[in-house]
Amino acid sequence: MTQPPPNSLRRFGTALAALAVLALLSSVHSLRFGPLAARYHQLLQEAGEMGAPLDARLGLAPLPPRVTDLLRKNSLSAAEADRMGQSGFLATDLVRRVAGTAVDCGIDVAASEPGTVAQTLNTVEVRAELRLHGRYAQMVDLLDRLSREHSLYRIEELSLAPMPGGQIETKIELARVLMKRGGGAS
Repeated sequence: MTQPPPNSLRRFGTALAALAVLALLSSVHSLRFGPLAARYHQLLQEAGEMGAPLDARLGLAPLPPRVTDLLRKNSLSAAEADRMGQSGFLATDLVRRVAGTAVDCGIDVAASEPGTVAQTLNTVEVRAELRLHGRYAQMVDLLDRLSREHSLYRIEELSLAPMPGGQIETKIELARVLMKRGGGAS
């Protein structure tokens, strides 16, 4: 009696299964992680263009993409920063943004005043002062919304005073910090 010829697929079954798993993993890597890696490298390049100092020791661990994206969204070229700071646009834009968010929270803006614009070698700091009338919960909502805006705000002074009818008057002095791209030519 003669034996049937060995089935070549069975003979190489383990190798074919390994190749199929390799192909599956390679395609998942290319489709899922390839675009993320490309975005990561693009953000690193933008961070370098903004003049973000990357310590040589951090060469293996550069800035996370979210941090780089936050810095990119809060930066201007040095020429833009000089022009916009001198024109008063940055200060009035800060007042407009914060007052608009306050109104969206149901808060009355009693007074607003753009403040000074201070420039350093690598940053621009814009200040504003607002007097707001509303309830405490609305003020907390305002601060929460400002924090979710992903702008670099610094609250320099915050004072609350009671008013009739359960409302409070809030005096808020804040600054917005913008980075200068292109290394600090002022």
